[in-house]
Amino acid sequence: MATAAAGALGLLWGWLWSERFWLPQNVSWADFEGQGDGYGYPRARDILSVFPLAAGVFSVRLLFERRDGWEY
Repeated sequence: MATAAAGALGLLWGWLWSERFWLPQNVSWADFEGQGDGYGYPRARDILSVFPLAAGVFSVRLLFERRDGWEY
């Protein structure tokens, strides 16, 4: 029974990441791997640069909100 579930999950996983499902004709996942044409494609790890930026913006916001209560 476990092998049948694993087989079904494998089929689902194969279909989910199928090039035919996500990409137009004449494009494959290998086209997104390199920077051979001089252009860089976004990668999943690029999202990590957002967190320090968001923390900085949030800190500035808190600073100004707390400063708003100060007397001049």
